Amino acid sequence: MRRVLPLALIALTATPAIAQERMTRTACQEAYARITDMTHPDDPKVEQQMQFLRVTPDGWCQFKTRDPGFEDWPFEEIDWRMDGSAQWRNDGIPPLAMQVRIRGLDPDEMEDSASTRRPLVDAEITLRQIPDAGLLVLENMSLSNSAGDILIVSGVFERVFLSSNSMMQVSMGSATFKAGLLSLTLEGTHENPFGFYIDVDMQSNPQLQRDAAFDLISNMPDGVINDASRAELTAYAGDLPKPVGTLDVTVNSERGLGMMQIGMAAYNSFSQLMDDDAISNEMEILFDGLSISADWSPSTQVAD
Repeated sequence: MRRVLPLALIALTATPAIAQERMTRTACQEAYARITDMTHPDDPKVEQQMQFLRVTPDGWCQFKTRDPGFEDWPFEEIDWRMDGSAQWRNDGIPPLAMQVRIRGLDPDEMEDSASTRRPLVDAEITLRQIPDAGLLVLENMSLSNSAGDILIVSGVFERVFLSSNSMMQVSMGSATFKAGLLSLTLEGTHENPFGFYIDVDMQSNPQLQRDAAFDLISNMPDGVINDASRAELTAYAGDLPKPVGTLDVTVNSERGLGMMQIGMAAYNSFSQLMDDDAISNEMEILFDGLSISADWSPSTQVAD
């Protein structure tokens, strides 16, 4: 049974996305107003930002952050569109599907680090719900840059019902992560090309990064990962901080990994000083019913 769901996930996420509606400027403004009312109401910049909201010829809402009112946004451009935008605009109920494209993310700003020569990053996200099945599908989340570094993630969450505010509140406690796929291709020119947070003491210190990765891999319970996959992850970790090749990871949870379960594990980790045995026990609880398989395919090319 452990292999069935990832295969179903692959089939599901490979299907074409729900056809997104062509957004109008009014629909874009109303959708953005709904977001800002929830996230930062009474922000004086919102009215100014609305004036510069565009609609692309193919029906995407668009902001360009060179325009006034966007000084704090850490990228160059964002486009988005929805399927079922009326339910979001009128009632605050999430749309059936949403796509977002972001261009020119600065990895230095994402990592809050000093200036580097890392190229800017583009991101794309496609989310959709399957209401009758209570599924939320991350069809695709991708990060890429001009150097050839690419990260692609897909995933499925169960027991997610978003048809009303009351059902959304219920889903906050019942939603579970069921399965996911990750593919990471690294060209090897840039360390941490996507600006993922790395402790400042580890930046530009290959051995510290490798040691931290080895510790994490060694603490994974035996039931979660088999010896072959553990060896693949160890080989990847040994090539840090500038691996060259492709890492593929499949994650499957038999019972579903609940958000509350993750939250309690994170709380325990941050609120207590734990020795290796305690950390291992915490991971066994967190990863109960989870299986991870991994494959690291190093490139024949050698990075500079």
